[in-house]
Amino acid sequence: MLRPTHALHPLRHCRRPPPISRRLHAGGAYGFKQAVADINLKWTVPVGLGLTIGLWFYLQHQIDSQPPSSAPAPLRIDEPLPPSIVLKQPAQEHLVDPATQTQLPAELSPHHIALQEPLRLVGLGVRTVSFLAIKVYVAGFYADPRVLRALRVVPGWSDDFTTEKLLSPPLDPPHKDQQQDIRGEALIRNLLAAPAHFAIRIAPVRPTDFTHLRDGFCRSLTARIKRASQAGTLSEFDLERASQSIATFRSFFPTGVSVPKGKALTMIRTASQTLVVEYDGKKLGELDDRIVARELFLAYFADQDPISSKLKESVADGFATLYAPASGLTPSAS
Repeated sequence: MLRPTHALHPLRHCRRPPPISRRLHAGGAYGFKQAVADINLKWTVPVGLGLTIGLWFYLQHQIDSQPPSSAPAPLRIDEPLPPSIVLKQPAQEHLVDPATQTQLPAELSPHHIALQEPLRLVGLGVRTVSFLAIKVYVAGFYADPRVLRALRVVPGWSDDFTTEKLLSPPLDPPHKDQQQDIRGEALIRNLLAAPAHFAIRIAPVRPTDFTHLRDGFCRSLTARIKRASQAGTLSEFDLERASQSIATFRSFFPTGVSVPKGKALTMIRTASQTLVVEYDGKKLGELDDRIVARELFLAYFADQDPISSKLKESVADGFATLYAPASGLTPSAS
């Protein structure tokens, strides 16, 4: 009977090799090299697999913790702000809204931010709701005098500024010769990029409550954030963070607490891009989210359906006076 060959018995070639210790004691260069090769083969696969898995988790963490680079980089205006406009002292301590006879101070010093000098009132106007034009509150827009003196360094705020430039939105799509013509809401967006303080003061003209005011602010914020996301100008990272920040902002306002006529709520966009909310000298909260802080202020100067068109008109007039030959700042209540 024929004996089976090695080819018919492949298991002979797959026999388990002797332990490494036995091969090392076997002597000879070949035995040592073979043992080292077996050690390398034994550990290379699991170590390499472990490194690969670790690298994958690290990269995923880096991707999740950083915003995508597809969103446009925000404009930054750095210090120092060179003064080129001379501000006159306010002629009056208060300005009066003609539609409601509500007074707002010409200068404002919020309690919970450090100021070199008081903020200056640029303009004020009434906020109305529904087709009946019910008057709810008067809003005043305040700006840091440092940025008012250096207004010409802000893109779009050159010597050709007029009220129409702020009140008229850009053409859609713009003509070729108007690509660099910054108008409307974009002017305020660039202004808010400056390292300076801004504030919006809310003075109710009838008894209201924090819930009513809060819901109005949050509706405007949510609508703007949604439009920015749909337009592709807001990354998924920023969208998620903004949604969380709006929820935090809502929590600043106590439920069921009235805000009587004669009191005032102040929202400050600080030089460090945070949002501070004050009421009656007390700090309701602070939000470290530059996008939500910016969008809340831009809602009052939106190209379409601003929160208060009267405020926007008055602010446009107030800025226009800065370029008058006499220089100064005398807000107009439109």
